[in-house]
Amino acid sequence: MKNTWSDKTIYFITASTFLHYPYFKTDSQKQLVLNQINRLKDRFYCSVSAFSIAINHYHLKIYLENGSDLPKIKQFLNGGISFQYKKKYSIKYKEFWQSCRVFKIESEELDQKVSGYIAGNLLKHREASTFQDLLNNPFSSYGLMVEKYSEDFLQEIIYEAIDMEENDEGIIALRDFTKTG
Repeated sequence: MKNTWSDKTIYFITASTFLHYPYFKTDSQKQLVLNQINRLKDRFYCSVSAFSIAINHYHLKIYLENGSDLPKIKQFLNGGISFQYKKKYSIKYKEFWQSCRVFKIESEELDQKVSGYIAGNLLKHREASTFQDLLNNPFSSYGLMVEKYSEDFLQEIIYEAIDMEENDEGIIALRDFTKTG
């Protein structure tokens, strides 16, 4: 059965590299992903409200007027990223992507959890160790989200989404992580 994607809906898109290989180790490699996300906004006239680009995956929260664009968006993102990457770098495996999943955001509670999860994702994966690191990281929408929400509120939803605590020096320590909705 074919998926039917709703119009005027928020979606959480996540894709991971084949065998979680660290294709995005450097800033220039991550920049390829960010460039494709920026092209996506122009090409499909969609709103990107949260993103995170980690060493072996990305997360994206978008609002789509036209849900039928979703399969084209997935192809545009993953196909475009892997094409640009292969032009510039060698790849270890024949396959580039292992999975790409899409979740429809159907409640304000889930929307908040997903926003916190994406905003704090680089903390979760230890690619940032403080909120200040995250604020300065161009591969996380945390800084953009701080402008929209209060920093205290954003940090609170991150704590809730990825179950972590901060020590006296501001270093983030993870507790047991539980999957979000």
